[in-house]
Amino acid sequence: MAGSQRRRSPREIVMFIYPNAHLLDISGPMSLFAAANDFAGYPAYDVSLAASHVGNVATSAGIALSATRRIGRVIAGIDTLLIAGGIGVDAQLKDRTVIGWLQRQAPQCRRVASVCSGALLLAEAGLLNGRRAVTHWVRCDQLAADYPEVTVEQDPIFVRDGKFYSSAGISAGMDLALALIEEDLGAEIAAQLAREFVLYMRRSGGQAQFSPALRAQDTPPGRIAGLQQWILTHLHQPLDVEALAARVAMSPRHFARRFLDETGMTPAAFVAAARVDAARQALAAGHEHIDVVAERFGFGSAERLRRTFRRHLAVTPTQFRQHFQTSGEA
Repeated sequence: MAGSQRRRSPREIVMFIYPNAHLLDISGPMSLFAAANDFAGYPAYDVSLAASHVGNVATSAGIALSATRRIGRVIAGIDTLLIAGGIGVDAQLKDRTVIGWLQRQAPQCRRVASVCSGALLLAEAGLLNGRRAVTHWVRCDQLAADYPEVTVEQDPIFVRDGKFYSSAGISAGMDLALALIEEDLGAEIAAQLAREFVLYMRRSGGQAQFSPALRAQDTPPGRIAGLQQWILTHLHQPLDVEALAARVAMSPRHFARRFLDETGMTPAAFVAAARVDAARQALAAGHEHIDVVAERFGFGSAERLRRTFRRHLAVTPTQFRQHFQTSGEA
């Protein structure tokens, strides 16, 4: 039951935690669900933590959290089951009590969602077989290699496939929680929460978890790294290899080789990714005409922007805006 229609009892939101789970994987999403009660004006959610034992569980930050639910038997009444990620996930993958509980518990829940590397636990339990999923970009190759029946999406912030949701690295769990709250309580309350927590209202599943700006942070300091930052703020200018090579005083051939060696991408691929990322942020956040967006970010024409979006995102700019644009309030 979504929107403004009130439920007689709160939805049970339970997160499974374990030793060395990541603190933000847990506290971020659960804080949003708890705060949603204040904005809804009634107890929309009842939040709690579940673990292999009742009591304190140490996170990877050294801060202990108190679990009030014990796994093993099926816990009745869970509406949404969340699975935390963190460095402790590898030990949990070998724990057959945990995996068996997930296999029994998941069918009893309306929704099941993982944060970060928590997707590995869902995959180990066979719950993601035949489904699409995402995890932290560092773990995507592991997820794909160890669980070939899972279709791994390396780019999105989060993925929904049926009643199963998975999210990318750490803070993406808050994006997912916000989307789940919007499903339940409507866009207005989700927008209020986004403002309160200083979050994007809808950095949603179609947004990249590893943007060109983040990729640029991994480039070793030097002329190439400096050029990447310049590119991100000059997307409207001609950015062919010859122009970029001249800017860093290199021959085009030497520049192209150095750029690929230092960034793992060709100059053209980096520019294309940066333009698409900037354009979709603009489309999601504002109401500029598509022609204006195309001009601002160097596409040259709305038609070229449309072709690029279809090639990279499998949707048109108009479809992307309709799906991901924030409300006027956000």
